[in-house]
Amino acid sequence: MKQEVKAFIASLHNDTSAMRDAFAPDDYYMRRVSHFARLNVGRSDIVMLGDSLINGCEWHELLENPLIKNRGINGDTVEGVRQRVEGIMQGKPAKVFLMVGINDVSHDIASHAIACSIVALVDYLHSLSPDTQVYVHSLLPFDSTVYFSSLTDKEGDVRHINTLLSEAAEEFDYTFIDLYAHFATPDGTINAEYSNDGLHLTGSGYALWARLLQPYINE
Repeated sequence: MKQEVKAFIASLHNDTSAMRDAFAPDDYYMRRVSHFARLNVGRSDIVMLGDSLINGCEWHELLENPLIKNRGINGDTVEGVRQRVEGIMQGKPAKVFLMVGINDVSHDIASHAIACSIVALVDYLHSLSPDTQVYVHSLLPFDSTVYFSSLTDKEGDVRHINTLLSEAAEEFDYTFIDLYAHFATPDGTINAEYSNDGLHLTGSGYALWARLLQPYINE
């Protein structure tokens, strides 16, 4: 995967216009970005970064840590995070926990390309703040029969992305956090205890995530 990711990173540096054109933020997204622009991130802070799965939790309360900052936006993609992350990383946070990619899956982007783009995003985070520890969450399982038909038959894509992210972690200097196994039923869908729409998490789901996350917050 190393050479493929390096080639992907080079393509981002050489032709960012195509990537920008492919991402179309809505009004809510831009309101959220403008809000974040007025909030500070400091060197002791821990940033939760990503899509609606990050946005949907009061992380600082659940983890009882006032240093945790939520920088999640509903509907975000890997490219969306890339375009807005520079202001966050200027604060040189101590840690960044990344959860993004499921919306890319729903947009019919190939799983290998999604994994490469996530690793390329990590490389970009390192370039902006070399001393920040970066943690990458696995994508979660889902149940497309409940609501999100755009994810139908894409369970294998999520598992493939997770495998690639796990394999690339040591080489690209990030910690991979496997949430998938803790949320999945034996048939590979998300446990109904943790989601009431087949994708987004209930309080029980976030409580489980927080328990799994706590050792990494404390290290």
